[in-house]
Amino acid sequence: MERHSHRILSQHFSLVKHKLLSFSEHFKVAKHGDVKGYGREALAGEFLKTHLPDQIDILTGEIIDTEDLRSGQIDIILQSKKSPRIPLWGNIHLSYADSVIAAIEVKSDLNKNHLIKSLDASAKLKKLKREVELIGRKSMVPLNHIPYIVFAYTGSEVETLLKNINHYGSRNRIKPNDYVPDMIVVLDKDYYVCRNDGWQFPIVPGGFLRHWDGLPDENLVGLYNFLINVIGSFHSEERMVNTARHFEKSVNTD
Repeated sequence: MERHSHRILSQHFSLVKHKLLSFSEHFKVAKHGDVKGYGREALAGEFLKTHLPDQIDILTGEIIDTEDLRSGQIDIILQSKKSPRIPLWGNIHLSYADSVIAAIEVKSDLNKNHLIKSLDASAKLKKLKREVELIGRKSMVPLNHIPYIVFAYTGSEVETLLKNINHYGSRNRIKPNDYVPDMIVVLDKDYYVCRNDGWQFPIVPGGFLRHWDGLPDENLVGLYNFLINVIGSFHSEERMVNTARHFEKSVNTD
């Protein structure tokens, strides 16, 4: 029988992972797909709320830049509590592109069609203009776009996922940097996929993406470590949102 040795925190995240998967199954009781989706988004949001630093707001809504470009609907927006807010109702906000630490899309099942929609959303988000530039502790490669993460409860094997990502780029004639998410976590599989940019692993020659398939049940650790690194870099200096630029050249259209 194969034996594995998990560190203490790895044991913790293994248990959390199985709790999330177990609780997500409970939402199958609901008949309507939206109810299931909202429930699983709430589960992911609760995980983030209980594990990330207190200076983070966990919101939902849209992200806008100084040119009035929009991200489209984002399931979970991680925003600094030091940043100005634009509340619409309750937890639904517009967020300045320069105040966002990361954007997360939650999928119950990351099948091919859902992956295509996620890649569409990632490409749209990466078109937003942003002045914030993050530098990681392990990498001097700047992160000058909003980190975009796909968090899926179930999905395909990693080989199928990578093939579909590459096929999307070829079909749309778009460069990987303009559409590939920073991380994709498939919770029920023992892997995650991330950019080969030094923010999660040392950069190695070869492909644009790297995947991790280490000890069982550790893929949630990858998400946690990536977010902690991004949050730390974002808060390593004072970030000012230039709100005035969002009001320049406003015109009367009557």
